[in-house]
Amino acid sequence: MSTTPTPEKRSFDNAGSGSEVGSLRLKDKVGDVEKVSVHDAVSSEEGNVGLHEFAIAKQSGLRVTPEQNRRIARKIDMFILPMLCMAQGLSYLDKTALNYGNLYGMKSALHVSGDQFSWFASIFYLGYLIGNYPDSWLLQHYPTGKVLAITTFLWAVIVITTPACTNFAGTMANRFFLGLLEAIVTPGMTLLTSIWYAQSEVPFRSLIWYSFNGWAGIFGGFVAYGIGHLENPEIALWKYIFLILGAMSVVFAIILWIFFPDSPVDARFLTPEERILAVKRVAEAKLGVKNTQFKWYQIKHALIDPKTWFLFIASIAAQIPNGIVTNFSTIIIKGMGFTTLQSTLLDAASSGVQIASLLVAGWVSMRFKNMRVITMAAGNITCIVAAACLTYLPDEQKWNRLIAYWFTSFQSVGFALSLVTISNNVGGFTKKTFTTAVTFIGYCVGNVIGPHFLIDSEAPKYVTGTKAMFIGYVIKTVAHLALGIYMLRSNVKRDRELGKVTSYEDQLKGEEAGMHDLTEFENKYHRYVL
Repeated sequence: MSTTPTPEKRSFDNAGSGSEVGSLRLKDKVGDVEKVSVHDAVSSEEGNVGLHEFAIAKQSGLRVTPEQNRRIARKIDMFILPMLCMAQGLSYLDKTALNYGNLYGMKSALHVSGDQFSWFASIFYLGYLIGNYPDSWLLQHYPTGKVLAITTFLWAVIVITTPACTNFAGTMANRFFLGLLEAIVTPGMTLLTSIWYAQSEVPFRSLIWYSFNGWAGIFGGFVAYGIGHLENPEIALWKYIFLILGAMSVVFAIILWIFFPDSPVDARFLTPEERILAVKRVAEAKLGVKNTQFKWYQIKHALIDPKTWFLFIASIAAQIPNGIVTNFSTIIIKGMGFTTLQSTLLDAASSGVQIASLLVAGWVSMRFKNMRVITMAAGNITCIVAAACLTYLPDEQKWNRLIAYWFTSFQSVGFALSLVTISNNVGGFTKKTFTTAVTFIGYCVGNVIGPHFLIDSEAPKYVTGTKAMFIGYVIKTVAHLALGIYMLRSNVKRDRELGKVTSYEDQLKGEEAGMHDLTEFENKYHRYVL
């Protein structure tokens, strides 16, 4: 299992070394960047974005200082991170509007059964499954901001038109196309985080934007609560939810079109000198920035990589519980003995637990070396205990069962950090894109299956559903631990056979290999971050 493919004969052993120099020497080279068009920088060397900037940094002997690192990270946090967060949050709100619509009579208005309503959740992920890789391909080949803006606008229109659906077939078509377009968001954010942030920054930033699932859940709960208090509404209450959320996405699409750049290379909020520094600090992960060309051999590397399949299995197992919780959380809470309005607010509390768990996990993974897999396991074990309590505690202990339900929100920790594993440990942009796509195929399969474990006749406790959650968490934990063991053994084997990467010269060779879009199998200077 720990055997890796033989690297192709593409060597960077003769790459030059560098030492720290003053900013004056770098500024002598910055003029070169200003004379080269973005198109030239992107299209040279087989579409390796940022290679020109990296070459300047290498020739200048540039090393990014801690102060420069912090300054650039702050700028990216100010301009890019909010848009990543909003994209994640709005996509989550739009796809889970079904949850709130169900509270206010959407099911009866459409004249559908409980099983048919479950298919509204499942068909979204069938669309997601089909759109997953094509959407990522668009992000690879075309300007990121424009692709995100167009897809966001289109899905906003679909959300706004949901109230016009009057039957099962129309709503199924609406939800399918919503999934097809929203498939760009979370996989895309995974790729974009590794383009903008240094390796040590990726876990915390990834979990910040992923935490907007929780923030969106809180916001959506309050929106639904407010709509529930409307007096003499002009239309059915459930329709207001889709109209409000769709309109918000239209506004955000315009913001993306105007402000979101493709990569640090053409970020207007960075100076020319800072663009070089931004590329260099991302290159230090030895995985490159972005490559716009599709490479078949990297697909082959992904298919024979054990990491791909550990992530795939873990993703299916993780998303079976997610498919239950995401679309039916308010119904589950209501079944514990709470009113409709109480259920919306108590569901928002579970989102608060999700946010706290993600931010703490992200901070731990950033602050302490090689803690990602351990943190994933801790989050998964918390979910196992919570699902067991939810299943086996007696019905009269509704508050204890509610607290157990809240702690299932730790499920986001394991999945979000598995996306960080892709960002930090997969080289070659085609391979990274494909690995992300395979992971999200598992994501779709789990979310399609999950809702069907909620059986109407088992209301209000839904024992089959909670048992499915428990089993999913156990399988996910085993897969994540196997992933960590595989990466650790690979590191030990590489250190033994190739020697440890200790000198700056070796570090620089690894960076250059990454900037030429080599996979982690080809780049002998790469070691997995655990």
